[in-house]
Amino acid sequence: MVGGRLDYIADRPVAAIVYRRRQHVINLFVWPSAQTNAEPRTSAALNGFNTVMWISEGLRYSAVSDLNKPELELFSRLWFQE
Repeated sequence: MVGGRLDYIADRPVAAIVYRRRQHVINLFVWPSAQTNAEPRTSAALNGFNTVMWISEGLRYSAVSDLNKPELELFSRLWFQE
């Protein structure tokens, strides 16, 4: 972990926890979810960035990085072990 900050996504405040893996920055965004049931991870790629998103224990998580997809998915599993 290299730091954290408060960001806004869709006019909603979200915690942003910043990690580094080699030369890659990983931003983990966390905010309350109206959905309380766990939701499995989903992945997407856009403009050279990968994302992994999931919901657990009433919180929504979104990891975003230019790190390759398998390593970002591993990060998400290690960060929140099911």
